[in-house]
Amino acid sequence: MDYSTEKDELGHLIKKRNQQAFHELYKTSFNRLQKYAMRYLYDWDEAEDLVQDAFLSLWSHPERYNEKLPVFYYLLGIVRNNCMNYLRDLNIQYKHQDKIIEAMLFSSVEDPEIDEDIHARLKYILELLPEKQREVLLLHIVEKKKVREIAEEMNISEATVKTHFQRALAQLRSSLKFILFGL
Repeated sequence: MDYSTEKDELGHLIKKRNQQAFHELYKTSFNRLQKYAMRYLYDWDEAEDLVQDAFLSLWSHPERYNEKLPVFYYLLGIVRNNCMNYLRDLNIQYKHQDKIIEAMLFSSVEDPEIDEDIHARLKYILELLPEKQREVLLLHIVEKKKVREIAEEMNISEATVKTHFQRALAQLRSSLKFILFGL
């Protein structure tokens, strides 16, 4: 199928709110756009949702479509932007998860009665961490030591301290996210 000529005609018709043209574009382009979104997301359902959002955007605001560009490539741009926004939002969510986990770890050490079940799970997960990761995590969060201080105390480099801390947080995140976020 020639995406630059046939779909230009579809784009012109869609701009005039022709439902049949929109349906034809949807039928012929959806799978290809979903595969494109998968390159960014690696999640078939999210890719499907973002492509549907792109089609909805085109149908809701056909005046935004510039007919100088084939409608397929216009949709491709919307899908790409949707993917970038999704990934940006996901990155922000993960950053917040780390902060929540840190706060939870600190509060459970300070006050174990906050939630005994979560405290027990947290203690179990901490025991599963490799010794160096656990030690770095506790020194940094509970004792509030700086990376430099931990490196000197443990006789390891600052980069190693950061690596241990990040790995420990990643392990905590994956182990606790079902408790915190229902994931």
